[in-house]
Amino acid sequence: MIEKEWYNTKKLERYANDANLIFVVGERRIGKTLHFLQKAFELWYSEHKSTMWLRNKKIEFQDPSFVKDFLNAPKKFGWCDENVICFPDGVYTDKNKTEQIIKFQSISTFSNRRGNMTDDVYMMVLDEFMPEDRKFPKRCHIGLLSIIKTVMECREDAKCYCLSNFISSANPYFVGFRIYPKKEYDVTYYKDKGIAIEVCRGYRNAIQKDNPWNRVFEAGRYQDYGEAEEDHLFNLVCKIPKGGELNHIFLISEGITYGNTFANGLVYFHEVKPTTKYVYATTLQETTDKINLLPKFYKKMIEEWSNNNLLRFSNPNVMYAILSIIYDTV
Repeated sequence: MIEKEWYNTKKLERYANDANLIFVVGERRIGKTLHFLQKAFELWYSEHKSTMWLRNKKIEFQDPSFVKDFLNAPKKFGWCDENVICFPDGVYTDKNKTEQIIKFQSISTFSNRRGNMTDDVYMMVLDEFMPEDRKFPKRCHIGLLSIIKTVMECREDAKCYCLSNFISSANPYFVGFRIYPKKEYDVTYYKDKGIAIEVCRGYRNAIQKDNPWNRVFEAGRYQDYGEAEEDHLFNLVCKIPKGGELNHIFLISEGITYGNTFANGLVYFHEVKPTTKYVYATTLQETTDKINLLPKFYKKMIEEWSNNNLLRFSNPNVMYAILSIIYDTV
């Protein structure tokens, strides 16, 4: 029996070698973060190029445990010199901060970054781009784009990797870039956008399936963050069941009218012709003397449906349109 490999970028190199922005989603403990941490030190020692390590919120870098543990694996496996040290602003060659190997940057403070501070960065890694609590920074996909443009726009061979455990396709990054992983592919490549998504399958896992703790995770309904077959990446887009009840409220977004149907305890959004006068615009630009702006209570309702995993969509374009309503300020 051939032992599975830890996570690596072989599939990405085969199917999306020229992608610039790459999203990697997979099970816990398959080596996603470690792979790119090793890659960061290899980049430094072989080419003297730096890496920018991103997190959604600045407070994550200020956690003493983050700074204390960040170099555990690199020191253990010999990826870096023993005198390398981690500070809240990044990783340096020594305690005197002679040279910076890895720069820390949060998405939430993207406007503070200046290009002349990062002329040696050739790789970005956004770790845990989908937080489990689903509390994203405001305009986070714009923040990521702003940092990329400021830091790496002129470096055609540079790449940005965004890593996460399995959470959901209902996140502002996928919605903002209008991307959605195809279930039948390990790597979905949007060549016209230069963006790829790898859904990690077939890699080695530090936590075996027969681990007794899995019983506890299953009892607490925590297992759906583990495997692709159980997560929420692919169950958002599906057919609308027959016999559902059409809601009396309708939405207009970019000239298309959407409604939702209640069925089997879920809320299915789809394109439809309005059957009542309750038609609302999702932006001020589409309001008229007869069509008002979407009420706050309905926007809040959509957000609650999303947080409770009740939303379903007839196709990805419908998903982008509806989720853009709740992610417009996220």
